[in-house]
Amino acid sequence: MELLKLHHDFIAEHHRKGTPFIIFQGGRRSGKTVSILQFLYLESLTHPATRTLIVTDTYARLKESIFQDLIMINRSAGGDGRRMRIHFTGGTRVLFETGSEFAFVYAGRDVRGYASNFTYIFFNECIQYDARTVREALKAAGPGCQVFFDYNPYTRFWLNDLYEREDNKLITTYHNNPFLSDFVRRELDNMAERGKDAAPGTMERYLYEVECRGIDSTLSGLCLPHHRTIADEDYHLSPLPEILACDWGALHATADPDVICGFRFDTNVIYAHEYYYSRHGGDEEMAAVLRSIPFCHQYLVYDTATEGADRVRSLFARTHLRFHFSPARKGAGSVLTGIRNLQPYEICVTASSRHFLEELENYRFVQKGDTLQPSDNWNHCCDALRYAFDLWTMLPRTVKK
Repeated sequence: MELLKLHHDFIAEHHRKGTPFIIFQGGRRSGKTVSILQFLYLESLTHPATRTLIVTDTYARLKESIFQDLIMINRSAGGDGRRMRIHFTGGTRVLFETGSEFAFVYAGRDVRGYASNFTYIFFNECIQYDARTVREALKAAGPGCQVFFDYNPYTRFWLNDLYEREDNKLITTYHNNPFLSDFVRRELDNMAERGKDAAPGTMERYLYEVECRGIDSTLSGLCLPHHRTIADEDYHLSPLPEILACDWGALHATADPDVICGFRFDTNVIYAHEYYYSRHGGDEEMAAVLRSIPFCHQYLVYDTATEGADRVRSLFARTHLRFHFSPARKGAGSVLTGIRNLQPYEICVTASSRHFLEELENYRFVQKGDTLQPSDNWNHCCDALRYAFDLWTMLPRTVKK
């Protein structure tokens, strides 16, 4: 079996050191997935009873990518149907003659039905998953389990902050794959030629950086990458004035949640706290939350969607608190402009603000047509932040003190 030497040596070094998380980042056709599967295949044959869990985002990727690579690896190693067998009944599995096993699970599916104590876990194309999915799957890890991630760097995301260390990531390109077909190599060479001198911010430059060079593009990344967690009391004891912001979605049974967040703004830092986040609540619940917040003549900025003015009247009638109610300014381009204005700030979010922290780990730029735009998901607390920041910039200096 012909091994990709760069990848193989990298895995061997970190396997010897017992590195818990091993990350493969790279461009298209750089051999990331095949290299990891080669290692897992050889481990399953040379170490009896090895147990591996492979996470994919869809059955189609499992069938068209993972299985095809495994069949190719088995054939190139001179194996036959006795050495490695794929089973589709009783849960999709790959069984080896040594008693080793590959089990599979799809991203987002509850993994508690799977036995634990896996020797290896492999998250294929892990950029397709959120951090919560990964945390749940990691519960199946056994003692000393090694975890593999591979992905194309279409965006910098939760993995980089949670699992990347000083030397546990290998970045590769199609040039590191000597077994690439001439057709694919010519296709990527042409893409590189078009994109290497393209202007920053164009799609040609983006594809060149991500698919040809395998690096984080200047266009890619989390929408609000500079964030950290703080203790709740650091927020509540702050002397900075507070702006409350609502993002509404649950009225009339839409799929989006109702959100109330509080924000305190400093020169280079924004402090944030999630007061309310629910898809099943309503105005009465939100009014109770507002009544529980120490009232210091706060401004409350609200989303004008889902009959915003009616909801303001409803909340006022239930709270009798004379907030300075202000509708959020919205319009063409306001989302992207708001994100760009917020990006220089460090966002300090309280530890109890679970949904807000989860959004910041996943709210990112995605490809829409020929451009990259902020995702329509993981953005409800972030939208509230945009509304509050926009209002804060317009308030008189005396109010901000």
